Amino acid sequence: MKRIVISVTNDLTTDQRVGKTCEVLSEIGYDVLLVGRKLKNSIPVHRNYKTVRFRLLFNRGFLFYAEFNIRLFIFLLFTKKNILFSNDLDTLLPNYVLSIIQQKTLVFDSHELFSEIPELLHKPKVKDFWFGLEKSIIPKLKNVITVSGSIKNHYFNLYGVSATLVRNIPKIEKINQKRFEIN
Repeated sequence: MKRIVISVTNDLTTDQRVGKTCEVLSEIGYDVLLVGRKLKNSIPVHRNYKTVRFRLLFNRGFLFYAEFNIRLFIFLLFTKKNILFSNDLDTLLPNYVLSIIQQKTLVFDSHELFSEIPELLHKPKVKDFWFGLEKSIIPKLKNVITVSGSIKNHYFNLYGVSATLVRNIPKIEKINQKRFEIN
């Protein structure tokens, strides 16, 4: 069974898209390992696939991203895997470097244009860092997924990358089958 390691910087409990991705991959036969972080108030996660959560010293800003990415790199370096799956730009660097070093397949799932998020509006140096990372790695990727046509077009127009569009549609638990009369 092929092992796919999916990495995300959140605490794993609220990201429905990542959860659905893991469930589908698990259902079609992959050994899924989801890696994220654990906060003080994080609730336990019970999934039908494996999870690992890092406790970090820093929870925001540069030190958070640096600590998370260093820990992720070391963890991934010594973890059995066939496929690396990076969710968003903030987990891409360690996944990309290891995909080259260990010759593993890399999938990049872009949920947003990370270099354009509102939190970076008044932080030009931080924005430039993320944009620099984006433009140095994304053009080299073969397996890119995104949530919207506008991000797909952005990656194609800027980097010549043809991303696959996978919409983030809420999971339907129960379908209401009531009939409505039309007058």
